[in-house]
Amino acid sequence: MKVFVTGVKGQLGHDVVDELEKRGHEAIGVDIDEMDITDAGSVDRVIREASPDAVIHCAAYTAVDAAEDNLELCRRVNAYGTENIARVCRDLDIKMMYISTDYVFNGQGIRPWEPDDEREPLNVYGLTKYEGELAIEQNLTKYFTVRIAWVFGVNGKNFIKTMLNLGKTHDKLTV
Repeated sequence: MKVFVTGVKGQLGHDVVDELEKRGHEAIGVDIDEMDITDAGSVDRVIREASPDAVIHCAAYTAVDAAEDNLELCRRVNAYGTENIARVCRDLDIKMMYISTDYVFNGQGIRPWEPDDEREPLNVYGLTKYEGELAIEQNLTKYFTVRIAWVFGVNGKNFIKTMLNLGKTHDKLTV
């Protein structure tokens, strides 16, 4: 299977490509240098040229705190960029996996979230990822939405690496 992966320079996209290749799939990883997801023409051209069987969309604006001051940029990437990819997947009749977040929920509750629970984001990042989910739902019938809470892996910065590094220089950490 040939799988097109966005956000390959990021932590998640990098590890997704590695895992696909380990499992014998052909992975085509792109990032902003190869395809600007906010440019519908670029998305259409690059995905059509790759002619994949499926798309895993890992690219996102993920700076949760900075998103509060950058609504339009965050929306262009997380909502409109996702919609651009979904439209091409629809036109080519291919499956798409969208990596979303638990930030689409309000954080309240006493049980684990169910996929169809009401989405009620409390911040800009969650709102724009929710808008990305809506773009998928409105454009596609062949899709998977995967909501994750924390990303960690070999590539890039993450909470676990930060704590391990701080542990080397501090006797006690309070988180």
